[in-house]
Amino acid sequence: ISCFYSISQFSKDDEHMKLQIALDFDFNYCKTTQFIPKVADHIDIIEAGTPFLMEEGLSLLKKLKSSYPEKKVLADLKIADAGFREAENAFLAGADIVTVLSVVENATILGVLEAARKYKKAVLVDMLGASNLEQRIREIDAMGADYICLHTSKDLQKLNTDVSQAFSMVRKVIKHTKLAIAGGITAENIKKYAAIKPDLIIVGEGITLSETPEKTAEHIRTVMSQYS
Repeated sequence: ISCFYSISQFSKDDEHMKLQIALDFDFNYCKTTQFIPKVADHIDIIEAGTPFLMEEGLSLLKKLKSSYPEKKVLADLKIADAGFREAENAFLAGADIVTVLSVVENATILGVLEAARKYKKAVLVDMLGASNLEQRIREIDAMGADYICLHTSKDLQKLNTDVSQAFSMVRKVIKHTKLAIAGGITAENIKKYAAIKPDLIIVGEGITLSETPEKTAEHIRTVMSQYS
């Protein structure tokens, strides 16, 4: 593995724990413009989720960045091939952060990182499906990604698997990269995830399906602030 540490726009960022809102299923741009103002005061990053991007295309990124320039915009592309090209397209369309899967070839991840360095943007490596999690995290950590994301998939969530303890153990493996946690996080369980002290917490339906998303986002942020 070629080892390097990227100097991204996030390297000098403030150290408080960040909250990312994931917009995935059943979203369109019009709905987004009605929803984001409700939670804007409590979030740092707006995620254009994979299903949302598949329906709207990369033009969605430019719309989000134009409408909310004070927020970072993440494109959850889950890149699996052609790393540089796909990441570059997203960055040129307005993304501040792109995602790449940890299970792909190292060359693909390094291509994504190269694009991020070129445009002074950032990369989140999603650990979904990694078979030897600890070993792969060590490898990704050495590559210079901005974030490593421990992600409980939708399928795992159906099994009611409590992975917070495992996440806490894996946290100790990461030496250089910021830690993100995603999947099944809600107002009810936010405390145990915030206690791990990740750099970024990603919440989707735990906020978007709430009857009072503004109050839910505020509660989650308040709990997070207790551990920052």
